Amino acid sequence: MKRTGTLLLALFLGVCLAPHSGATVIPGNRTAPWQGNVGVPGGIPSRTTIYVNIVTDLGADPTGVVDCSGIIQNAINSCPAGQVVYIPPGRFRVGTQITLSNSKNNFTIRGAGMGLTTVFSASNNNLFSLGSSTWPPPSTWVSINSGATKGSNTITVADTTAFVVGAPMAIGPDPLPTWAHNLGGYPDTYQTIRAYCKIGSKTSTTVTFDPPCPFDFSGMNPMALIDSMSMLQGVGIESMTLDMSSSTGTYPIWFEQAWGCWAKDVEIKGAYSRQMLWTMAVRCEVRGCYTHDVQGTGPNHEGIIIGPGSWNLIEDNICNNGGAPPIVLQDGITPGNFTSCNVIGYNYVINTSPGFWDISFNHGSGSILNLAEGNVLEGFFEDDGYFGSSSYNTVFRNRIEGMLKLKHFSDYYNIVGNVLGDTWANAYETEVVSYCWSGISPIYELGFPNIGDCGYTGTFGPTTPPDYSGLPNTLDGCQQLDGNVEATILRHGNFDYFTNSTVWDPSITDHTIPNSLYYSSQPGWWPIGVVWPPIGPDRVPMVGQIPAEIRFLTQSTPTPAPTPTSTPTPTPTPTSTATPTHTPTPTPTPRPTPTATPIATATPTATPTPTPTPHGHGHGHGITSFNEVDS
Repeated sequence: MKRTGTLLLALFLGVCLAPHSGATVIPGNRTAPWQGNVGVPGGIPSRTTIYVNIVTDLGADPTGVVDCSGIIQNAINSCPAGQVVYIPPGRFRVGTQITLSNSKNNFTIRGAGMGLTTVFSASNNNLFSLGSSTWPPPSTWVSINSGATKGSNTITVADTTAFVVGAPMAIGPDPLPTWAHNLGGYPDTYQTIRAYCKIGSKTSTTVTFDPPCPFDFSGMNPMALIDSMSMLQGVGIESMTLDMSSSTGTYPIWFEQAWGCWAKDVEIKGAYSRQMLWTMAVRCEVRGCYTHDVQGTGPNHEGIIIGPGSWNLIEDNICNNGGAPPIVLQDGITPGNFTSCNVIGYNYVINTSPGFWDISFNHGSGSILNLAEGNVLEGFFEDDGYFGSSSYNTVFRNRIEGMLKLKHFSDYYNIVGNVLGDTWANAYETEVVSYCWSGISPIYELGFPNIGDCGYTGTFGPTTPPDYSGLPNTLDGCQQLDGNVEATILRHGNFDYFTNSTVWDPSITDHTIPNSLYYSSQPGWWPIGVVWPPIGPDRVPMVGQIPAEIRFLTQSTPTPAPTPTSTPTPTPTPTSTATPTHTPTPTPTPRPTPTATPIATATPTATPTPTPTPHGHGHGHGITSFNEVDS
């Protein structure tokens, strides 16, 4: 963006005078207020009152011979608020999908633990479909007169008659700013940047909501998208195995139009398509789960997927061949499939399908202000730009053994405190056309066209600010190298295996990397004796094991301690970005990993790059569940 001399002076003073709290590392306008706003409000409740045991009280068959669908459905329908439908040890046949309306709230479906309670699909059916959303998707936008600013919980509009207390709402600009862009035939007047929240109260002209607005949309003609349907609230699935290995059902779990719902300590094995869907989800949580051994790969075989949704937390999970990709936000551009302000934290991802990447913030368009922190990825991190832009996302203190790829329209990214690559790397970054066919393996790939392309035709930008308004909106209409991706990126304090050093942004004098961007101190669920934070060039060693990794490698119980209720984050202060300098660091080398070459990403629409798959942590383990190990 255009900077005046006064602004530059203010930024300089902010860098020089700010305390060492991490505040000067990432500008405040490039992050969301994740503190206390992600995951289930107040933490996942520990409910102790058992409403029914479906075997001893209702006569369900624990041997897997007789269909238990009706028994489980009836128990859920009649369960009082605050109580538990208990599925004890056994193997339970479900031949008809179990469903739930949005009017049934605040209860738990709980098993005895992974590998002890197994619910399996018997008729190529899905298992749990909880909640429902408005169809067709909401399309009523109302102009916001004031309040669409970062941190605000109240907006002012001309008339609130159409706003429904307890229903979701989205705030976003109309049309997209010039630094955002839609593909797939959708014009930039299609509002793909959306921050979702829940309406708490209203007056005749004001609407109060939670969580707060995460971005300053003033000056962008901010609008509110309203919905008339209430949200499913306070419903959780816990402590069981969902076995889809003999089914072609689409998914084992689908939460829809959900607020404060969760999946905890759930194993999903052998799913044919997606593992777990969260659509129109706000402040929901996936914790301590294990997804693995998917039946298929390629398009429509993702793992844990959110979209649309905001302020959700995917934390402390294991994904072992858990989808393509195993964790993804925003899988598409319609209907209303947009994400913002989510946190993907401390997950262990290995053995991803060849040609795919481990975590992605956007396959759709408009993804904004999401955070990936503390994850261990055996493969790539990639935002593929297939349906359009993503902006202001953060990759912080992760171990990423493969490349870090930000495709075209991925602007204003923050890449801070990571340990990147491995001994396969022979370049820091590259603009060589079709580099992947030329033996070049960079740490970063920035601005290349969508998905698996390692070639491009011509260049675009950089411009200040990025301006995509004149570009076509077709999927294949933007094949230039996008110079705005590198021009707007903030890279600071990342160790990489090409330079074998920690690379700092020379314009940022603060080299104190915060411990976390969404915790103010070590979280309560973190195991005693496990170093926190586990990853970063300032750690000794630079890469320690995370709890999910330890559980996978030791095959011990996958359930961590109860989660805390507060997830604070430091408050950053603005600073500018600049070309990185390669300054050697005395920090030790991370735990040894096998020599490997990186994956070149494949795509349903492009030819995959013919380079081998990298490998590292966890290879050689054939765990099929936490209580069963194959040979």
